Amino acid sequence: MKTILSCSNCFSGHSVSTSKLEGKKGKYRCKKCSTWNHFDYHLETKLNNTNSLVLFDLHFKDQIPEHKLQGQIFGRYTTDFITDWSNEELVFLKDEEGTENDVRISISGLPELSRLKNLLFDITTESPSKNLSIIINQNVNVSQVRLSVTVVSLDDHSVSGKLYLAIADEWNTFLHGNFIATHIYKIRFDEHGDPDKKIPEFISNELSAKIYALSGNILALQENFSLLTKEHKEELLTLVMYHWPENKNTVSEVHFKEENLQVVFQLSQKKLNETLIYLLSNQVVPNLNHWKLIHEVVCHSEIEPLFVPLLKHKFPEGYQSHLGSSLESKNDDKTLDWLDEDDVYLLDSFVRTVGSLDYVINDSIRNPLGFSLLQESFARARYKSSMRLLERGADPNHLDANGETAIFKLCQDSTLRLQEKTALMDELIRRGAKVNIQSVNGMTPLHWCSVFGEPSLAKRLITAGVDIHTSDNSGSTALHEACKFGNSAVLALLLESGAKSNAKTLDDKTGRDLAFENLEIAELEGDEEKKNRCQRVLSLLDVYGG
Repeated sequence: MKTILSCSNCFSGHSVSTSKLEGKKGKYRCKKCSTWNHFDYHLETKLNNTNSLVLFDLHFKDQIPEHKLQGQIFGRYTTDFITDWSNEELVFLKDEEGTENDVRISISGLPELSRLKNLLFDITTESPSKNLSIIINQNVNVSQVRLSVTVVSLDDHSVSGKLYLAIADEWNTFLHGNFIATHIYKIRFDEHGDPDKKIPEFISNELSAKIYALSGNILALQENFSLLTKEHKEELLTLVMYHWPENKNTVSEVHFKEENLQVVFQLSQKKLNETLIYLLSNQVVPNLNHWKLIHEVVCHSEIEPLFVPLLKHKFPEGYQSHLGSSLESKNDDKTLDWLDEDDVYLLDSFVRTVGSLDYVINDSIRNPLGFSLLQESFARARYKSSMRLLERGADPNHLDANGETAIFKLCQDSTLRLQEKTALMDELIRRGAKVNIQSVNGMTPLHWCSVFGEPSLAKRLITAGVDIHTSDNSGSTALHEACKFGNSAVLALLLESGAKSNAKTLDDKTGRDLAFENLEIAELEGDEEKKNRCQRVLSLLDVYGG
């Protein structure tokens, strides 16, 4: 067994037989920079049981215990790690599903695995290493470290080793024991499909085919392809379509891990298109799941992908069914009633057919208000379709004949669940929906929140900068509407935000006047619920001086 001593000046490593150091202290001269360095392995000789209790110790110099790796992380005693080791880093994972106690410890800057075979790599507080980096759950360690690690055995698939680690952080983190790690090989492909190192020969034929398919290396793929089963060939098509970049001119970095291989690809439509054409030309027939993925790719592409003509030629029935004009038969009456199904697959097909996310039926009978596709979806309270259109870039500020946009339809809705409403409001605002726009009658989205009692939506509008003092054509502000319709939750929000409690309409009425009028009507009708609502409004106005 050998020990590596690290120079305190240039951090160069010096391999020394462990037996020469045990029980001794002294100094040595660095062969690289000639600096004298001190070492201290002077310990009282002990016949220690290597399975004895070992805890946090920045000056640990005993033998590493033989038991299974364990230790204290974030103040919790932890065992049962999943371990990966490549030439780049040693990683310990503790995945506690359903809790917030997941742990990931990454140690990089170690010597190559082959060099660590039967060699003790030692880092002490007296001999630190500038190359060593320890990251715990994305937090880079800056505290003092004591590390001893060695490789006991090594093959293509696994690494057996021992480790002692102590970190002088706020938790006094430590690990000790033996472990068996998956021997990870990391490969990076550039955008031209060229790897930075050779793919290991022991990798399975199926995995090699996946790597060559994603890298667009058709020549290498041909060598593996004939050995694949029908299911494996179909899996390649799934893999290619799933990772298809949205933009023709962008390169997407994709991380792929399978077996003991970690691969980073720089994916482009050009390279994946070569793979796709090869697969389709070699009797890989798209199934239903493939067509769904292809449909997603086509609908999200800025221009028609190059493989579409090939699909149309080789699989005319599948193309017509999944990408063609089959939707036209469902839209013979030129209405948008099919939106009621809230089927995003159907929606995407329609957008592809009409060629616009902002489609408007120009028919005064079938679409008298001139709703856009997005407004129609909001008016029908179809959450999935509305969100899909927004995510794909539909215009949130299209005006209908009433001067209203999609955000008005959302504030006027009473059927969507609250979670759906707030998610759509957040997406509208994020996509640039105008919150201060006034309709033909002068009302804003905030007015409608007051009418329908939508405090959650009103709060988001206020946060987004809506003017709470805007009045409609009759001089009513959002506060007047909240008082009139007995919506005290919205009223409280408006008052807290600085709304004028004594503001008057054009016919000289305050919010209190409107609340009293409705209270009298409720008493005549014997409507207890309405009475209670009006009384809560009046109580709020009393507090705020309205």
